[in-house]
Amino acid sequence: MLHAPCLLKSEIIIPGGRQSNTLRAWLRTVLVAIVLLAGATCATPPPEHPSRVDVSAARNFRDLGGYAAVEGLHVKKGLLYRSDHIGDLSEQEVEVIAGLGVKTVYDLRSEKERERDPENISEVGSLVLVSLPIYYEPLDPEMIKRRILRGEVQEGDFHQLMVDSYRAYALDYCARLSPVLRGLADSKDLPALIHCTHGKDRTGVAIAITLRALGIPQETVVEDYMLSNEFWETEVDRFSCLASWVSRTPREEVRALLEVRPEYLDAAFAAIDEKYGSFDNYLNRCLYIDDATLERLRTTLLN
Repeated sequence: MLHAPCLLKSEIIIPGGRQSNTLRAWLRTVLVAIVLLAGATCATPPPEHPSRVDVSAARNFRDLGGYAAVEGLHVKKGLLYRSDHIGDLSEQEVEVIAGLGVKTVYDLRSEKERERDPENISEVGSLVLVSLPIYYEPLDPEMIKRRILRGEVQEGDFHQLMVDSYRAYALDYCARLSPVLRGLADSKDLPALIHCTHGKDRTGVAIAITLRALGIPQETVVEDYMLSNEFWETEVDRFSCLASWVSRTPREEVRALLEVRPEYLDAAFAAIDEKYGSFDNYLNRCLYIDDATLERLRTTLLN
């Protein structure tokens, strides 16, 4: 078993001087390789949960069915799914997705992400892949990696970055989120799956907006959002430990990037209220969801 170096309290001391700077740079490169290798070989399986679809390649794949809405209605099971990246599915797991009857997949990843990790479920004949890229440049993985490795992260930096990103997801990507709600209102396009890379931030906002539109209480919306931590916790703990070991970045700052937190989602809805005055106004003026479309959405997804 590979133990996280920071848990072993190990320390490497390199004498000062110009040569030591070169050595440190080389050592960081080696340690990054170790981190990537550890990530590829030491992942722990996600915990069991009643809503989770059992595919090992997607930790955060779950059914949104069962949540209580207004007037005694509930979200229908087997119609709306959320997930992290599904490009590493085995043939058997692709069959699992096919068995769910999924007809539409909404991919919220950027073009760069899709090129790096393409979907491998195109062989499911009736499946329609809909690309709706949501890209917040300050969270570009390469940029974040450089900041971490160079120790260019101050206390609170990543927490604020996440808050800002959620506000942007809600306000700046209405043209990406609107087709999701419109598609979900059309029964012939269901069941549907919404996903991004980790299935927690961009997908988290999209699902939270969808659930609110369905009349799900905010408390329940937050509970669903926070479930992502349950499925990612062991990986967050491991990666934050390793990343802090190879750099001067505080472990808590790395966790701020990898976790979902209530204040992140609160920031998205606060931004909506600040700009539009109410969630109903946001649906109508930002997402262009009129009363008729909203009624179809609820009729289709609730029973």
